[in-house]
Amino acid sequence: MRLLKCGCYFEKGKIQMMKNKALCYVALVLMVAVLWGCSGTREELPPPTVAPAVSIVKIRVVDVSNDTRELYEVDVIGMMWTALDDSLKKRGMFWTPDDPGPPLTLEAHVLKYQEGSVWLRPILPMWGKTVLTTKCELKREGQVVASAEVKRSISFGSGTFTVNAWRKIFAGAAEDLVNQLTRGL
Repeated sequence: MRLLKCGCYFEKGKIQMMKNKALCYVALVLMVAVLWGCSGTREELPPPTVAPAVSIVKIRVVDVSNDTRELYEVDVIGMMWTALDDSLKKRGMFWTPDDPGPPLTLEAHVLKYQEGSVWLRPILPMWGKTVLTTKCELKREGQVVASAEVKRSISFGSGTFTVNAWRKIFAGAAEDLVNQLTRGL
């Protein structure tokens, strides 16, 4: 038996056993806290109904090319084209054939794309991240009016557990590109 500072008598093995138990309880509490935070579901409210934006400037996406020279599981050209169209529609700048006058044309190039992995992102963030680099040119009658380049990535942090990060990354990149291109118009 051994006398501790608090005046209690304990056997030598019981002290080590109590330390191990305390460590196990702390680890259990941390695991529960982490899992509790990851399993929460958010109820998303529908977006408020707002009248669509209207702009006198109309833009038409005429070309999206994959300059990476690689084939991916996702259609990078189609995803970028759709994301750009959606971003233009949101601003009321999407050209339709019944609009008067010639539209500005937009050409996009996917310079780099890395699909990433939802499973590797929290463990090995550098190998699991999703990366997209794109460049766009806005043209009026063949002359470049504006150009922009965007690099987006989803790694450890916000979007760590995003299963379809490629959808989110294309939409975010398109929003950034259209913001930069139309800033001066």
